[in-house]
Amino acid sequence: MEEKLKLIKEKLKSIFKHTLIYLIIVFAVISSFFVGIYYNEVTKKEKKYEVTKIIKDEVSLAIDENSNLIIIENKTGDYTIYEDSVGVSIFRLYAKNVWGQHKQ
Repeated sequence: MEEKLKLIKEKLKSIFKHTLIYLIIVFAVISSFFVGIYYNEVTKKEKKYEVTKIIKDEVSLAIDENSNLIIIENKTGDYTIYEDSVGVSIFRLYAKNVWGQHKQ
């Protein structure tokens, strides 16, 4: 009888150990999932875009050999380079305004 009781205790201990290990693994996976979700929310930074008004008389426009638009401030000489597709679009609009005003 004592041997059967010992066997039952050992089996229960073994089952308890395996169950505990699986519970720890499941808890770790679930907690990692939630930490990942909340990490994105906590570290999310709002992008603030700066709007700058440009007056035609204060800047000069140029396009470099890669079709990038360059806006140069006449007073300071500071410049901003825009990607080629954006640069070409802005340059065409600007040129259309300049040439359209002179045609009238």
